[in-house]
Amino acid sequence: MNPSLSSATAAFHQEALQTLQQIEDWTLSSIQNPSASMDQQAETFRLLHSLKGTAASFGNESIAQICHAIENVLADKTQLNTQGSEALLMAIDYCRHILSNSPLSPEQHDDQRDECIARLNMLVKQDLNSANQTQLRELSGSVWQIDFAPHAQFFENGHDPLRIIRSLRNFGPIKVSVFTEKLPEFADFDPFQCYLRWQITLKAELDYYQLAAQFEWVKHICDVTIDILALPQKKRVIEPNRYKLNEANLEALLTVSQTIQSQLQQAVALTNQLNQTDKIRLSRRNQAMKRQQQFLQQQLLHIAMCPLADAFARLPRMAFDLASKTAKPVQLNMDLAPIELDSFIVNSLIDPLTHLLRNAMAHGIEAAEHRQQQGKPLTGQIHISAEQAEDQLIIRFSDDGAGLAEDKILAKAKQMGINIKDLSDKPNISEWIFRAGFSTSQSADAISGRGVGLDVVKQHVTDMGGDIELVSNQGRGCCFIIKIPVLRSLMDVQLIRINDQTLALPLIHLIDSYLWDNARVIWLNGKQWFITDENQQVPLIDISRFLQLPYIERNEQSAHIVLVNVDKRFFAFSVDSLADQMQLLIKSLRPHYHHINGIKGIAILPEGDLALLLEPSKLLMAYEMDGGN
Repeated sequence: MNPSLSSATAAFHQEALQTLQQIEDWTLSSIQNPSASMDQQAETFRLLHSLKGTAASFGNESIAQICHAIENVLADKTQLNTQGSEALLMAIDYCRHILSNSPLSPEQHDDQRDECIARLNMLVKQDLNSANQTQLRELSGSVWQIDFAPHAQFFENGHDPLRIIRSLRNFGPIKVSVFTEKLPEFADFDPFQCYLRWQITLKAELDYYQLAAQFEWVKHICDVTIDILALPQKKRVIEPNRYKLNEANLEALLTVSQTIQSQLQQAVALTNQLNQTDKIRLSRRNQAMKRQQQFLQQQLLHIAMCPLADAFARLPRMAFDLASKTAKPVQLNMDLAPIELDSFIVNSLIDPLTHLLRNAMAHGIEAAEHRQQQGKPLTGQIHISAEQAEDQLIIRFSDDGAGLAEDKILAKAKQMGINIKDLSDKPNISEWIFRAGFSTSQSADAISGRGVGLDVVKQHVTDMGGDIELVSNQGRGCCFIIKIPVLRSLMDVQLIRINDQTLALPLIHLIDSYLWDNARVIWLNGKQWFITDENQQVPLIDISRFLQLPYIERNEQSAHIVLVNVDKRFFAFSVDSLADQMQLLIKSLRPHYHHINGIKGIAILPEGDLALLLEPSKLLMAYEMDGGN
């Protein structure tokens, strides 16, 4: 294969996947916030048009046709409904499978494409004209949606809507939803009139005429709409196995990098035995190899990290799918800190977060009718926040649903033989739901009732060295709080030198730095103070004494004073010199060492050396507790 063509194709695939993700994000956001999504529709159009042209230029006509069909939908609709969103998401998934080289035959690819285009085309004009109706009748399907709305006089002449619905079972399994919005008050109820309407989902391979014939003899006294949800003989596209980074292999590569560094240091030592000319030549080559080794080290460290948001990336789409399955409207709100963590933590969070979302939809968020009766908004709310506090990752997963059903939990506990000593002991009640096999559902369905879920969450969190607790308010919702120790993360730092020691200061705390100026350093009440540019007087702390570093006489001409902010409290300390600002891998001292006051962890420098990471909040606290001495 032509290398330039291969790299161009790879670039197209990467850009196409990013574009599809942007379109999916817009589709999901348009459901929760239609007014905001309208502002982004023009950008979505531009992305679609660009992807369509690029796909066609690379010979990928299937993706080009899908993009064209989506453009038609967005051009015809000012606002997406649930059916439209599902069709767009299905088309996006198909394009992803095409780009990921899914193991399907050309015939299966064509079938998938035709099904996506058929669903998209049906959205362009919901009120089918005669031409569209003729086209629909020529199609066969495997999944059908029938909206059946009898007129008020339907019962005349002995017509029975239930008999028609029962006849559909002869074709295949059906799912029936009944709607009662036209049902009057009891005083106005007329038993000879029909007030109900039905929506039926039928799974059966048949043509339009076979299905329409069931309503032929009552079509004059009812409204019937028949839509195809899936074409016949389609196989579900299997998600391809994605490459996952092996932690052991990564550690091995890091070891190799460190070994190269050690060998370079030995080679440098041997240069002293060479003549001056050879020494210069070898020194230049060693410097070049050292730069390459440092680059390799940094790249490997970045590979080991992942954005925290990656663990939550699937949840918006999953919330949409679960809301459709359960007929529970829900809005997912996420507030995630923009940090990178160890890929082990990020990958390990995916399963427990998935289980928590499924649990919230199955047991927490109530049906819309129930929420309305309780005076709650019809749309349920799920809030997820994640932040790093010191050396812990804290995740809060809450909903405004029903909370723990304590009576059901107690009944299930008795059934499982759990010894109930104190019925008022709520901490024990919340702990029971983390037991394997514990479920209050009466029967199993697509998302709950099998006793698998929260015990898996607890096990995953425990495996990461963390813990999980549950706070519940019956009738108002639940909040799961997960705390996980962070042993490795990326952080922007300012490197400083104090008494021949390299230290790292979190860049988020750094306000400013100044050259040493005796005129700005004063003694007052036995304490040293520094005067800032704003004429503000802040404490000047001697970090070297606090860390008990060996005393080395300082050259004040090269010394600096660093101004630091901790929760809007300011202090300063002096350093011998300022080094670079960079993003470094930070590792916790635990579990190998006990916590050292004022030290947050260790930073790994590009050359492989270590630097202590300062914790300004603890430094200031120790200074204040010591009376400023």
